Amino acid sequence: MQLHSSPFPPTHRFFRPYKCTPLLSLSTHRPGFPSIAMATKFKGLLVFLAVVLFVSSSVALSFEDVLGDNPKGDPEQRLEQCRQQCQRQQHGQQQRMRCERSCDEKYQKERKQQQEREQQGEDRERDPAALRECRDDCRKQEYDRSQQQRCERWCEEQYREERGRHQGNPRRREGEREEEEEEQEEEEHNPYLFDRESFRWIEKTEHGDIRVLPNFLEKSKLLLGIANYRIMLTQLKPHGFALPKHLDADAIAYVAQGSGVITLICQDKRETYELQQGGIIKVPAGAIEYVANKDSREKLVLIELLIPVSTPGLFELFYGAGAQNFLRSFSDEILEAAFNTRRDRLQRLLGQQKKAGIVRASEEQIHGLSRRASEGRQWPFGESKGTFNLLRKRPSHSSKRGHMYQADGNDYQPLKQHDVQVSYANITQGSMIAPSFNSRAIKIVMIVEGEGYIETICPRSSNRRQSREREGQREEEGQGQWFKRVRSHVRPGSLVVIPPGQPSVTVASTGGRERGNFEAICFDICAEKNERNFLAGRNNVWNQMGRVAKELAFDMPEKEVDEVLQSQKEQIIVAGPEEREGGGHRRNLPVLEVAAAFM
Repeated sequence: MQLHSSPFPPTHRFFRPYKCTPLLSLSTHRPGFPSIAMATKFKGLLVFLAVVLFVSSSVALSFEDVLGDNPKGDPEQRLEQCRQQCQRQQHGQQQRMRCERSCDEKYQKERKQQQEREQQGEDRERDPAALRECRDDCRKQEYDRSQQQRCERWCEEQYREERGRHQGNPRRREGEREEEEEEQEEEEHNPYLFDRESFRWIEKTEHGDIRVLPNFLEKSKLLLGIANYRIMLTQLKPHGFALPKHLDADAIAYVAQGSGVITLICQDKRETYELQQGGIIKVPAGAIEYVANKDSREKLVLIELLIPVSTPGLFELFYGAGAQNFLRSFSDEILEAAFNTRRDRLQRLLGQQKKAGIVRASEEQIHGLSRRASEGRQWPFGESKGTFNLLRKRPSHSSKRGHMYQADGNDYQPLKQHDVQVSYANITQGSMIAPSFNSRAIKIVMIVEGEGYIETICPRSSNRRQSREREGQREEEGQGQWFKRVRSHVRPGSLVVIPPGQPSVTVASTGGRERGNFEAICFDICAEKNERNFLAGRNNVWNQMGRVAKELAFDMPEKEVDEVLQSQKEQIIVAGPEEREGGGHRRNLPVLEVAAAFM
């Protein structure tokens, strides 16, 4: 990447006069001048401190210029602008890393404020006219952003106090508010949640981009089990073409949106395959691949699970064409000998394409790339089929509340090679996937559409271990196994990791037609002998318990236990909290009594 000059002088220019030390040597060679040497040392120290303060303040100001004083765009856009400015202006890797960390800290602060506003505005449609008028008045005033936020918060506080007085239970409202604040604080340190801003760009052009999630181990040692796996997102705009490249990692790609064509080359063999939404394809390590978006209006989006083969948890992209062509790194004499061609002709060939990563193809070129595409013949990398379309398979579950599809090694042989299962869930607003847990598999959930939350029950020792990690302390095993609820609010682009054994539930929020259904793609790692156990619904595992075991476990007669465990007539996808409250269901007490047996 070409770096532009910084608006302030690079630090190494300041350090040069001080780095050379002829003046300091006076005390050694000229004993008669010790005071001059001491003064020189002191003066040099002052210059050094002044330079450090100047550089730090300049960097800090650049962050504020990008994030604080730019009112246009949402926090994600400002974060991207800030990171780009760091890349352009900061010399040296350490400076860029400090700059990007400051961008991230500023973004997290803004994102937290935005989440607070969104949380406070969930019931906006049901708010009384007085509250809406108060908010509107705040927006009409000539306030800056922070003043407007304070004004709207004051309106909401007044509304909550007034509503609490009318309901006769202001303490309950205050307790709920404290609980929400606690959940938001915990979500910031949630080791299993990655928002869409966690992905880092490794390629970005006007025709598309490639982003990758940092190594899971960077987030927490609790994710050690998937430290050798990476997630990469590729987005090609209409008629975008990703230049030929290969990776030192096996890839299992899922087509989340759009349609396209992919070509794989291995030695002297080449195969081209159609890509349709729901398609799964393995790209072996070392295979040269190039991808094109066939559509003239819709993006092509690929979600890829990478399994590095060289260094655990690390991988590289090797472009064979374009501005980042790795061939250009060979010495000229090697290239001349290898291709048996004159140097000038090689330089023209390898230097003609000035663009990097992703370019735009014409309609005719797209047609030429697609001419020999197939949907799944034998391919040159073994006995496996080229692609498998998950959405053409019969759903593993289907009801009025949604559909679930899953593919394993019996459907697509490469999944068996890597012990991975791929699944897709589409659930309606207000519905939820019933509480369940995996016996062996680690689930990686990527949100594609809609909003909602994933609630996971984690051992409290895990939360303490995460806290102690941040403090540099060590957590011993077996120190208290109480459990804690961890709620991860998700939206398109969010990613959540659910460890095996930890019960979880996925809830789709309501929000009108514009929000749509909740859709997610899941990669289950170590899936071959995994069993998914549902804890509620018609198929819940408690129904398999014998009479005596039920009475001993719950300390209640079997009849009362069964009355609760068998009252849910749906299974897998059931009505969520919001829909259930709207339906006027009754009899919550027995459920609480049964749940109390586990406290």
